[in-house]
Amino acid sequence: MRLTLKLITNIVIVTVIFVVLSTMFLWQRQKELIIEQAHIQAKTLFEMIIITRQWVAENRNDVRPVPAVVTKELSKYAGVMSRFRFHITSTSLINPENAPDEFEKRALNALAGGKEEYDETIEEGKKRIYRYMAPLYINDACLECHIYQGYTVGDLRGGISIAVPLDEIETSIDRNNRFFYMAGIVTFLGIVITISILVRAMVLRKLDILTEAASSFKSGDYTKNVDIDTDDEIEELAEAFNLMRESILQNEENLKRRLKDVTGKYVLLVNELEQKNEELRSVNSFKTEILDSISHEIRTPLTKILAYSELLQKPELENDADIRHKSAETIRRSSKALNRLFNEIITLSRLEHKQHDYHFAPVKITSMFEETLAFFEQDMKEKKINLITDIADLTVCVDADVFKYLIDNLLSNAIKFNKQEGELIVRAFRDGDATCFTVRDTGCGIPSHEMENVKKRFYRASNVKKDYPGTGLGLSIVNRVVHAHKGRLEIESEVGKYTEFRVILPDSFNLCS
Repeated sequence: MRLTLKLITNIVIVTVIFVVLSTMFLWQRQKELIIEQAHIQAKTLFEMIIITRQWVAENRNDVRPVPAVVTKELSKYAGVMSRFRFHITSTSLINPENAPDEFEKRALNALAGGKEEYDETIEEGKKRIYRYMAPLYINDACLECHIYQGYTVGDLRGGISIAVPLDEIETSIDRNNRFFYMAGIVTFLGIVITISILVRAMVLRKLDILTEAASSFKSGDYTKNVDIDTDDEIEELAEAFNLMRESILQNEENLKRRLKDVTGKYVLLVNELEQKNEELRSVNSFKTEILDSISHEIRTPLTKILAYSELLQKPELENDADIRHKSAETIRRSSKALNRLFNEIITLSRLEHKQHDYHFAPVKITSMFEETLAFFEQDMKEKKINLITDIADLTVCVDADVFKYLIDNLLSNAIKFNKQEGELIVRAFRDGDATCFTVRDTGCGIPSHEMENVKKRFYRASNVKKDYPGTGLGLSIVNRVVHAHKGRLEIESEVGKYTEFRVILPDSFNLCS
């Protein structure tokens, strides 16, 4: 339908342009034709007048009026009995009544300049008048009356002007134009309708069939066959269309088969690349965070170790037992802090990048707590911490290596952040199907709005940053270990009073099965 509209629109535009140009040309030609017809009439009338004058002049003995009088009288009759009029005039007047008007003056000047005739179209009121003038020359018959004025044969005596109204000619042509316009409109409509019907019947209907088939192809339906029998180029196009459809069906099957294979490989490759990229991003992020966070923690103990090592090498202090003991103790503590720091980094790195293979096995939890508490015995003595234990004889299924770190970190924090002469309560017991471990200290506590944040790596509570060294890695590792054992880590604390960590593991023996 759109193509039909386009064809009709283009045909109409081209035809209208052609008709407008033709009409303009015809209109201009008709204007010229009107003047030509008026000119012919005026010239014919002039010739009739000249013939009449010549007859009168040559038959002077038989006709009483002279040619000028005859011309004037005929002009009066013409003004009464016909629509045209004429007037004899000259620049050398004998009769003042023959004086020229403005047109005749211009005409006489032109004729005196050598023109054979002169004409103009002028407006008189609402009418258009064609004015024409031709010259009168002296011949032998004229000399009888005008020789006394000094004329000779061939001299310009004056002229006869003729006025022909154009309204009848224009009316006649207008009637002809109306007929022409009506015939043109009917012909134009007939051509447009005929072409539209022929194009629709011979081309567009067949194209609609092809368009419908193409639309079904667009939606993925290649079952529609195009059947056109016109024995022309459109039939050839339909056959090519059908061949294309069969080729598409074959290629589609091959493409689907190949695409399925390629897509499968591509998905595997993309997943593998995403996993590798994620590992690389994680490694880079971890490396950056580690370097930023532990630079100070490493520098401080190293500085102490170097300083006290140099102090021990001074000869004058060889016999100073107190200084040597203090130096050795400082070096021991700094080395212990460095060792703990590196252990935390290595442990967190292995856990984050899934490089630790968990090996779950039944473990006597009592002995694990006793070993760890014995390791921190000296630290507890220095802070005069009162230790209270309630550890049941339990066997749990855990990964011994990382779970020992969990206990080590919780006890280390409880001692480090505890107050002088504080209290440390350690419990291990069964609660239904779950195994619970609690470590409670009477130290500085954790602000309530930071409870969850302390489980994140490198995060340190705002109230301990300045007064206590550390990297903020310990609880992050503890949290990961607890989750690896399908358990949960709970924290209860009040700033300045206490902090209690609770590790709750479900029936963990299913991990060993």
